[in-house]
Amino acid sequence: MKKIVLVFLLTLFTLSGCAYNNAKSPVNTLVFVHGAHLTSHAWSSVIALLEKDGYNTIAVNLPGREQSVNPNEITLDASSQALCDAINDVNGPITFIAHSQGGAVVNNALSICPIKNIKNIIYVAAVAPTNGDKPFSLLNSSDEENYFKGVNFDEKSGWMLISDKDSFVSVFTNSTSNEVASLILSQAVNEPAIIGEGVVSYEEEYFSKINKFYIYTTQDKIISFSSQKAIAGQIELKNDVVIDTGHLPMISSPLKLASQIITFLP
Repeated sequence: MKKIVLVFLLTLFTLSGCAYNNAKSPVNTLVFVHGAHLTSHAWSSVIALLEKDGYNTIAVNLPGREQSVNPNEITLDASSQALCDAINDVNGPITFIAHSQGGAVVNNALSICPIKNIKNIIYVAAVAPTNGDKPFSLLNSSDEENYFKGVNFDEKSGWMLISDKDSFVSVFTNSTSNEVASLILSQAVNEPAIIGEGVVSYEEEYFSKINKFYIYTTQDKIISFSSQKAIAGQIELKNDVVIDTGHLPMISSPLKLASQIITFLP
């Protein structure tokens, strides 16, 4: 009798263990944050690829994408608040995928979002200013010079205006494809200048617990490879990878970028 009971208990324990091991982990939501002069649409090709693999995604359109707004009201804090509003109803773990200026918006949002389920940040050719720094503090003079080949600051309005479309395309991507150039220009918008004057703030202990990854773009003229290395050197990365593209791999090389993003995901 004792032997029968023991076998029964062992079987029950084994079945319970199997049920536990087969239980699905909480769904990880990928939240895509675009950079300057772009909209959420810039991520559309990457998102389509990842959704085919079963990932949940949110593409956030930050404020200041419409020329009817007052750019001087679109501060770093306002942008971060909009990001927090977009993820407020997400209950499971969150992975931010931040491009360029979006890295500053994400880092600053950590002090604004009322939730604690942000588990990962994947920076794609992004700034990642630490607590107390401005978004572009680690960029070099060549980055700035390249940026202003296609963009002018309109002090009267507060917009960073795309003033030379051909130059804008030539420094934002290394692609020679007319299709890629057309895609970039069809999506490009003027950018509120005041975002760059914000100061990033977050709780350092919370930031240290978030898994951080970096995707470097070696042909980048907007945030050069050397600047990216300096930026990443300020934060503790769990992993990183290098891809041979310009500043906009989500438009010029979506399959390559999506493949690398997947390698960082649980």
